[in-house]
Amino acid sequence: MESSLPGLPRTFSLMEFIPKEASEDQWDAYFTLSETIFREFKQKGRLPDRAVMRRLFLSPNPLYSVRRWMVFDKAKRAAAFASISYDAEISPDYDSNRHLCQIHISVVPAYRRRKIATVLLKHLVKTAKLLEKTTLMTEVDNPLGLEFRKQLRGQLVHEEIQYRLDMEDVNWQVVDKWLQRGRTKHWDTKIEFFRECPEKDIEEFSRVYTEIINQRPTGDMEEELITTPESRRIEERNLKKRGIEWYTMISREHDGKISGLTDIMYHPEEPHRMNQYFTGILVKYRKRGLAKRLKAEMLAGIKNKFPEVEYITTSTARNNRPMQAINEELGFRPIKTCFVFQWTRRELKKQTNGILSDHAFS
Repeated sequence: MESSLPGLPRTFSLMEFIPKEASEDQWDAYFTLSETIFREFKQKGRLPDRAVMRRLFLSPNPLYSVRRWMVFDKAKRAAAFASISYDAEISPDYDSNRHLCQIHISVVPAYRRRKIATVLLKHLVKTAKLLEKTTLMTEVDNPLGLEFRKQLRGQLVHEEIQYRLDMEDVNWQVVDKWLQRGRTKHWDTKIEFFRECPEKDIEEFSRVYTEIINQRPTGDMEEELITTPESRRIEERNLKKRGIEWYTMISREHDGKISGLTDIMYHPEEPHRMNQYFTGILVKYRKRGLAKRLKAEMLAGIKNKFPEVEYITTSTARNNRPMQAINEELGFRPIKTCFVFQWTRRELKKQTNGILSDHAFS
């Protein structure tokens, strides 16, 4: 149902975008908006596949809740998009992250500097209050968004660098060297590759996954990530429903203990690209070249199993110099930086009201 958005002319209307209820016109408006913004910052490269994106929206992860809205002009064209997401009560992260939510706003170029982003932000702050969320976070990876977030005086809590590796640029000499060294020097450390975590390992795997992912540098971010056997199975089922192939690679020591892991995500309908989630080693097993071996084993596996993949993307914290060095030695190149900002709800409300009262444009 459409409604007016206080603070904007009546020629604009607000509608909650509910994927399972959305009309074809609403889907088309959303795709047109997202593709316009994609092309603004990525003039080259393939647009995301619409069918793939729709399936992602229509197969929500039960561990997370997302609400979305679109702003329409009088011609029923999408002028802006906003969302708020947070852990669902069944998520193992819920107790530690129940005060947190993530927000996102996009405005098409033709409608910027008309206060639309600021008014939408006020709407998200009100929604956060209704949801009893006291801390709001957002990720920014473009100059316009960075300028707006700085205007709101958010606390910069984390920076991540996104890397891209074109398969034709892989330094295979380095890959072969790391494979040879790892397989020879630590011959009794085995590498295993699976889509569904074996039942015999899932308890230990969940503990190791949780420990490793929370050891990675995350700046001053407050959120904690927890994996349990139940949540792992939920994630596996959800990604399969979305059409995404999720592969996990682990290293197993001579005594059977899991020492490290890495994840990759692949969608057969977008076979040209792959995303590597993260690579991590338990503290007690570090300084043995195990991270290098896992990255090398991952690249060798992609080359053999997924010959259509053209490039791989991954991200790492700006202050994680060891992993940055590994990525760069393999041929990964940095393509952008993602900045994470954080506010208390009260502070963001104050900043938003201040901008609106000063008649500032956003």
